[in-house]
Amino acid sequence: MIAKTFAAAALVAISGQALAEVTPTFTLGTEVYEETYREWVGGKRFMKERASMKAVTGDLHLAFDRENAMRIAGRYAWGTSDYTGGSQGMDYGSLTDSGQTRRAYDIRTTYEWTSFAMRYPLTTSAGLGYRNLVDRLDQTGEGGYRRESEYFYATVGIGSSIKVGDGSWTFSPKASYQHLLRGFQHSGDDVNVQTKGYGLELSTALSRPVGTGSVSITPFYRYWKIADSKMNSAAGIMEPENQTHEFGVRLSYRF
Repeated sequence: MIAKTFAAAALVAISGQALAEVTPTFTLGTEVYEETYREWVGGKRFMKERASMKAVTGDLHLAFDRENAMRIAGRYAWGTSDYTGGSQGMDYGSLTDSGQTRRAYDIRTTYEWTSFAMRYPLTTSAGLGYRNLVDRLDQTGEGGYRRESEYFYATVGIGSSIKVGDGSWTFSPKASYQHLLRGFQHSGDDVNVQTKGYGLELSTALSRPVGTGSVSITPFYRYWKIADSKMNSAAGIMEPENQTHEFGVRLSYRF
């Protein structure tokens, strides 16, 4: 229902701009980040993974006029993680391993509205996204399993662009909130449904013109907090509360 409502609103907005000239802008980039994932069961630490990740990113921005635009952004990341947990019935920390492969991708579509106050643009956005992460816990040995996490979410954000120095540099802070609509945790052949959770993103891009485009360096922080899943009555298992922290930097070129 939420997806249909957003799609209808986006179509109305786009049709209202149908006669306007659409200006596309492309951005390609690469990023590196450190990811820490933790789970708790009954308020106690259950497991932790730390991963060093690399990613490629892409962004298509369609401006209908100075105030209205649509953005489609995506990211594909890969790396390896170090695992800390416990064997069956044993304490946290009794089992450690390293070198588990990990990959993730995220894609979202947002509609953006830009207003101008005191000569500074203020852009608000709203849209939908999908995040997928595959975690190869089966590589930890006996008892491990391949795990796939899917998040369907709504997102809202706010940002601005400010000229700094002699005006050749642009500082662009941005913040966004992600609300989990539905999550699915595939643990081997079992599936758990997640219904409560949220995410946050903070970034500060510093850009300057290069050639016919511009280059940006963007430190960022991403966060997810997901509550206990519903119980899988057939398997008698549930997915525990978890948190994900990602700290990194992105280098990109807009043309």
